[in-house]
Amino acid sequence: MNPANYQLHYPAEIVFGCGTAKVLAEKLAPFKKVLLVAGTHFSRSAEFDTLLVSLKNFSVKTETGIHAEPPLADVDRVTASGRDFQAEAVVAIGGGSVIDCAKAAAALIPLSGSCAEYFSGSKTIPGKGLFFAALPTTAGTGAEITNNSVLTDPETKIKKSLRHPSMVADLAMVDPELTVSCPPALTAASGLDAFVQAFESYTSPKASAVTQSLSCAALVKFAANLEKACQDGSDLSVRTEMAEGSMMSAMAFSQTGLGAIHGLAHPIGSLLGVPHGKACAALIPAVVEWNLPACEKQYGEIAQRCGFGKNADDFLAVCLDLCKKTGVKAGFRDYGLNESHFDFIVKNCRSASMKLNPRPMTDDEVRNMLKGLV
Repeated sequence: MNPANYQLHYPAEIVFGCGTAKVLAEKLAPFKKVLLVAGTHFSRSAEFDTLLVSLKNFSVKTETGIHAEPPLADVDRVTASGRDFQAEAVVAIGGGSVIDCAKAAAALIPLSGSCAEYFSGSKTIPGKGLFFAALPTTAGTGAEITNNSVLTDPETKIKKSLRHPSMVADLAMVDPELTVSCPPALTAASGLDAFVQAFESYTSPKASAVTQSLSCAALVKFAANLEKACQDGSDLSVRTEMAEGSMMSAMAFSQTGLGAIHGLAHPIGSLLGVPHGKACAALIPAVVEWNLPACEKQYGEIAQRCGFGKNADDFLAVCLDLCKKTGVKAGFRDYGLNESHFDFIVKNCRSASMKLNPRPMTDDEVRNMLKGLV
């Protein structure tokens, strides 16, 4: 599609602002039975207790214990719970893994079969599942905006998306107050993920003037606030900037796709157990430098539009500085990456993200890049 012509697809309703979670009950008024999928950390917080009280007029069943990079078994467990409960709506409150798991379950509860059947493609999602609302407790993944669930098959180590246009949330409630209890390490990892999403969206061949404006706004917010959020998570003004930046980043990349950082982060993360945000950040120097011949102008535009400087080098400097301030190292030596892993990564990195990278990479070029990350 010509960049001057574009279509935008978002959740039916996006509600942003401090305290907006308090109106969740009002939004759920048409339903009686609600399956609530919550992050383990958040489910132990006072904010979660307050949320439960607000839902006292509903029949609520709660599921927790969702693993990072959610395995198919987690989706099956939540789906079975929803079917048994005869849920009418699914609400996810947690980080990206929780939202992705619940999103998949909302699509599958009215259907038959296991998640593996849909993940493998032997069965397809025919259309709209249950009403789905997403309330993020991290500022980074953008799962509340997207129409896919990133899942992992532990047996094959394959990490990919279960995707359907109807999987986009009916309601995305982005309440910065819900992110206050997010620990520093997770704040850093999820924030870096969103930062990468924003600039990969900017350089995507599917980018438009609208998405690039959203990307730049997000990059400015993360560059100015990520370190502060890691140092003092109780600062609600900083958390608000982070939450809005995450939402903007997701509103951009959900329309444009991503690039090689995400294409490589998925197989590396699933194989070595690297948290997704850290995997993305560790790939920034290598991939940005690889893309430089194709993206020098765009990186320079980002630097100028965001106030980072005048050229691509200034943009890269901001990326590296942000990683340094949040304690993320380039490469994967600490995670044990070695040449025995290369075949798996090369085979499984050819996702939609990799196909949208502005500078294509052959298998040999991927291998050469991986050698520099050991």
